[in-house]
Amino acid sequence: MRAPTHPTLHPDLQDTPASHLHWLQAASAAPGKGLHLALMLLAHAVQRPYPAVLLTRRMLARAGISRDAAYDGLRRLTELGVVNVRRLPGRSPQVVLLVPGTDRALSN
Repeated sequence: MRAPTHPTLHPDLQDTPASHLHWLQAASAAPGKGLHLALMLLAHAVQRPYPAVLLTRRMLARAGISRDAAYDGLRRLTELGVVNVRRLPGRSPQVVLLVPGTDRALSN
């Protein structure tokens, strides 16, 4: 009889900092395209030395997220406390990923 195996993380997630997984778990509560938006934001944030992402229309188009869905998703992610959004007239929103439940930026 075989011993039961324990689930392991997908190999791509082995090197992911635990804080990113906690952030993703908190962000997954967002309905609709909120999770799609959260995944896109996290993917772009980990490629930079700082957790801020400029949310451009090109990024949204590549991810298949409409502008309306993106703004609704940003509102919901802000309500969940996982992002802080800085908006300026005529500019793309700048999104900072936060440690869930705090005002601290998520570290890479």
